[in-house]
Amino acid sequence: MGEPAVRIYIVTISASYQVDGVLGELESCGLHIKQVLAALGQVIGEGSEQAAEQLRGLEAVESVDSQQRYRAIDSDS
Repeated sequence: MGEPAVRIYIVTISASYQVDGVLGELESCGLHIKQVLAALGQVIGEGSEQAAEQLRGLEAVESVDSQQRYRAIDSDS
């Protein structure tokens, strides 16, 4: 079997926590942090679904959402 698929996740931190204060905890769950949006209380990073499940179990984490990609339907013109 191959390695688990890696996805990009948007992690929203609870307003009662400082984003910078939980980065180490997010990384210890397997999230590879790509961007910190402290003003929004969000962290964007890569990880497996297993890492996302671990993140969802953290007290400081409000939500973990997989990044969605949208594209226009190809036209034949």
